[in-house]
Amino acid sequence: MPAFARRAYMLDISRDRVPTMDTLDWLVRVLAAAGFNELQLYVEHTFAYTGHETVWSEASPMTHVEMQSLDTTCGRNGIDLVVNMNVFGHMERWLAHEEYRPRAECPDGYASPFGGGSRPAGCLEPTKENAELAVSLARDIASTVVHNRIHIGGDEPFELGDGRSSNRVGEDGRDHVYLEHLNRIMEPLVADGHEVMFWADLFRLDPTLIPKIPAGAVPVVWNYEAPSESSWAKFLPEEVVYRLGLPEDMHLGFVSHARLFVESETPFWVAPGTATWNTIIGRNQNATGNIADAVSVGTAHGSAGILLTDWGDNGHWQPLAVSLPSIVRCGAAAQLGEMPTDEIVWARIDEICGFDAGTGRLLDELGNIGESIGITAPNGSPLCAVLQKSGLTPFGEAKPEAVRAAQELHARATATFSTGSVGGERGEIVAVEMAAAVALAGVGLDRIAKDAGLVLAAGPALDDVLDAQRVAWLRSSRPGGQDDSIAKVRLQ
Repeated sequence: MPAFARRAYMLDISRDRVPTMDTLDWLVRVLAAAGFNELQLYVEHTFAYTGHETVWSEASPMTHVEMQSLDTTCGRNGIDLVVNMNVFGHMERWLAHEEYRPRAECPDGYASPFGGGSRPAGCLEPTKENAELAVSLARDIASTVVHNRIHIGGDEPFELGDGRSSNRVGEDGRDHVYLEHLNRIMEPLVADGHEVMFWADLFRLDPTLIPKIPAGAVPVVWNYEAPSESSWAKFLPEEVVYRLGLPEDMHLGFVSHARLFVESETPFWVAPGTATWNTIIGRNQNATGNIADAVSVGTAHGSAGILLTDWGDNGHWQPLAVSLPSIVRCGAAAQLGEMPTDEIVWARIDEICGFDAGTGRLLDELGNIGESIGITAPNGSPLCAVLQKSGLTPFGEAKPEAVRAAQELHARATATFSTGSVGGERGEIVAVEMAAAVALAGVGLDRIAKDAGLVLAAGPALDDVLDAQRVAWLRSSRPGGQDDSIAKVRLQ
């Protein structure tokens, strides 16, 4: 009997990169071979919602017909396709349009808790009308799939209480206003016969909220950092910690994040991450520890499901192949209840994908570069952070020996992926995408090496690297969002 009855993988298709149908078909087969039985596609503005063309017209969205087709493909491979969306926070792409801006909690933006000025409106005001919009969107996209589970998001409503709901938040408390609005959305969907999932980040601190979760709703406890005393999270501003509802002992991992659900005997899912976002080529040491922690805590407390999340923050620069080590690790651990060895992971990647021997190992080892050089970047890799216009500043000091070792591995990867194919059905596309990703990560590594006073070999010009990224993007992803993604690269 598998350790988790539900073994789900979630792919973010809203941070600029929307996969082609061919890519999604390949992904479904990989997931099935890796031991998953559920796929969730995270949607903000990249589904062709009926009557909301203004929002998705330039995003190359998934259409109703495409979702139905993917649902059929999933069914043939023993996978359930489950809707995953956001209908409260993370609505920036909607609220950027004049037609929707009046629905915002802070129509003119809000002071960033991360510092550095203001952020654009992202959270809907908690009103009856906005709940009705959310329910209508959920019903529209849910009509395209057979499975009755739906994930409505609800995480990180950063500016809730800073604008139009400030008086109510002042009187009743931020978390209670949040839950009231979430229930306005969940209850009609539960009445429709859906099992409604939601992100449980605002339920980590207040035990009085737990009993108010309606029957038929499933909290999903997310945490994307491996247990560690040296976690970058301890450097977060106090305001960010408050807005995220992070526990004081967050460094303990899922033990602290799931504590209230365990104590109240409330069923919950665990959601670790691939840790590929904000990295370009991965952050696999962290991902391995994070997945192991989720499996340990989830199995200890009888969680029915594990949801491996694969986000695309800040332009989704990483290609899908970067996530393969985490997909294989989590798929195996979710079945067996324990983590596979690295050697098993490497061999399974090559076997599942038909890659040349050693490709899986190279993909995994590449994902350790950013964590090996002595610099830490919040929620990502320093190789990526030094390239991002809006990235959080890395901290620490580069280790020259580690940087040189990273340069050697980078050179080996460049040579491998420049051959044009790594074997198998997907080998040519993976080689092109990984060659572009490795080149982009190399620019970040060069910037770090230069700051460390190391001699640099002559590398490709950034313009050429970005041209390669554009070509690689179109091998597996749709054109909508590409320009927005490339525009997030800091040129100097």
